[in-house]
Amino acid sequence: MTIARKTRHTAARTLLLSAALIACAKVPITGRRQLNLIPESLMISIGDSTYASMLADETLSTGNDNAQTLQTVGGAIAAASGVDYDWEFRLIQDNQTINAWALPGGKSAVYTGLLPVVENEAGLAFVVGHEVGHATARHSAERLSQQLAVLGGLTGLYVYLDKKSELSDDQLAIVVAALGLGTEVGVLLPFSRQHEEEADIIGMMYMAKAGYPPDEATEVWDRMEAATGGSSTPEFLSTHPSNENRKANLKEWKAEARKRYQRNKLSRDTLKTLWTDDSARGGKTSGGKSGGKASGGKASGGKSGGKASAGKSGGKAGSGRERSR
Repeated sequence: MTIARKTRHTAARTLLLSAALIACAKVPITGRRQLNLIPESLMISIGDSTYASMLADETLSTGNDNAQTLQTVGGAIAAASGVDYDWEFRLIQDNQTINAWALPGGKSAVYTGLLPVVENEAGLAFVVGHEVGHATARHSAERLSQQLAVLGGLTGLYVYLDKKSELSDDQLAIVVAALGLGTEVGVLLPFSRQHEEEADIIGMMYMAKAGYPPDEATEVWDRMEAATGGSSTPEFLSTHPSNENRKANLKEWKAEARKRYQRNKLSRDTLKTLWTDDSARGGKTSGGKSGGKASGGKASGGKSGGKASAGKSGGKAGSGRERSR
């Protein structure tokens, strides 16, 4: 065998070994093994650019009690996760949208329309924990790993991010769906449901470790269902597991979550009602770029870029989101 062939074989074996090691990654808390072939640095880059685009034309709610509560809760949940991302938690002023979402690398947002549904600090902690769970479990990368061939492999993604190529509409839809921003791509739907149930578990464990009562997790899903009046499914729940399945899923982990909570229980009343239909309205707002550092977890000021063109459950209802997933 020539030196060149030996070199190629060695390189091939190294790549295969690296791929195997990445593919054997484990999801936090649940320990599930996942196929994950996308380097985290690449996913963080995608998350950063997408976050900027999604916030560009939104009105951000800042400098008020609601925004501060989100920073407090976000910082506590980020710290409980133990993952050193550049965490950002933004409150979007939109009372008509019952939604929250997360992107790779710890970028997330909550809409003011969701506040009356979560009702209290503990409820918000579960939703934020759920979104943080999507990020730490690297659900977006797992989805995208399933679609690499269609995107031209990692090289195709890198070239696209360097703005040296354009993705076709179908390819862009796959990237968007992998981020959880458009769950219209049928092949991804089963993965999304699995990820939603997993994010519920992780979120409940994170909230318990941060000192919030985990029993509030199932209460949030009951209120979420009630928020529809029984007539329709809110965007936040579209393509997700049913409410009963979510509660059954969480029940299996509640005993462990309660132990974590008892060890870390906060002294303040986190079940006190903070938001009703009227209380989430108003407040200081700002368009586009906005700061806001989470207390208790690493966070940085926000970014703004172009307009997002993506699908359904990550932005406003009817516009174009792993975590709320």
